[in-house]
Amino acid sequence: MKKKDHERLLRDSFGMPDRDVYRLVIRNLPMGFSLVDRNGIILEFNHMAQDLTGYSRDDVIGRSHFEIIHGAQDPGSCPLFARVLKEHTSSVASETLLKTRSGETVALLVTAFPLFNASGDFIGGVEFFRDISDKKRMERERRNLFSMFAHDMKSPLAGVSGLLQRLFSGKAGPLSDKQRDHLSTIMRSISRLQAMVSKFVEFSRLDTGKCDPVPGPYDINAALREQIEMVRLTAEKKGVQIVFEDAQVDVPAVEADSGMIDRVLANLLDNAVKYTNAGGTVTVRLTSDARRVFVEVMDTGIGIREQDMPCVFDAFCRVDRDSEGSGLGLSIARGIIEAHNGTLSVESVPGKGSRFWFVIPRR
Repeated sequence: MKKKDHERLLRDSFGMPDRDVYRLVIRNLPMGFSLVDRNGIILEFNHMAQDLTGYSRDDVIGRSHFEIIHGAQDPGSCPLFARVLKEHTSSVASETLLKTRSGETVALLVTAFPLFNASGDFIGGVEFFRDISDKKRMERERRNLFSMFAHDMKSPLAGVSGLLQRLFSGKAGPLSDKQRDHLSTIMRSISRLQAMVSKFVEFSRLDTGKCDPVPGPYDINAALREQIEMVRLTAEKKGVQIVFEDAQVDVPAVEADSGMIDRVLANLLDNAVKYTNAGGTVTVRLTSDARRVFVEVMDTGIGIREQDMPCVFDAFCRVDRDSEGSGLGLSIARGIIEAHNGTLSVESVPGKGSRFWFVIPRR
């Protein structure tokens, strides 16, 4: 389209030339907008940016973005624009802090990117931002409430469990067979509840970053064999075969928190056996290279529906095939693996089985 045709189209559609259309769009953006030159000097500032910062457009035009937004002359105080202005690269949906005119600190979600002219020369940058303070506050409150709930539940449950054990042992008096049956049912329910609360506590620690791995030499080959033996009896009762494919007999020990990685292995194996029907197979594979160790747990079970795949690792997400659990096992497993600078992934075909695998660095 020729330039004249383009200008005529803009006038026919909006009744104004392209420069005025640009200003109209910027003015009505539902988020803060800031345009700076190559030195970080503010050239444009929209109405939403004024509302978020407390500064008027006249206050900021021609002044340093770092001084106005972050209360400092140092560009390093703004990691997003430091990246754009120094490295000429984009930063998408990153979190940072804004210092308003009144001195209040506000959490922002920011997308920033560099600008280049027709010759390819860097000329400045653009920043879009919106206030996420309420969202961050709700996240903190959720974490605090969850942590408080999990920890406060442990002591009463322990007390109830102890009293039930005392009653069941007959120390508080003889019991009829019917009473013992009822107590057995209650004690099993209490045990399940204690297990769920323990998962809540573990998840809350991972979620708040209060549960760091304590790495040490970890023989993952031996650990896998041990975990397989622990689930083998359950598998045999179901008629499920477990196969361990150790492609490399001498996989070296890794630096990892043994208790944490044992938890991940147990969770993946338990799930694989649980959701594999009689006659099926669970295959475990261990490999490594110079830098990483790979563990795969594959089953021929019922698989995961496509619509459930996005939430498999989300906390409290229970897909149809897991109607009884807390929905925390895989979320905890992912948190543990990520705390070890690794990744946990899944692929599945409904009716044919699932494959979970994780990768962690050897050191």
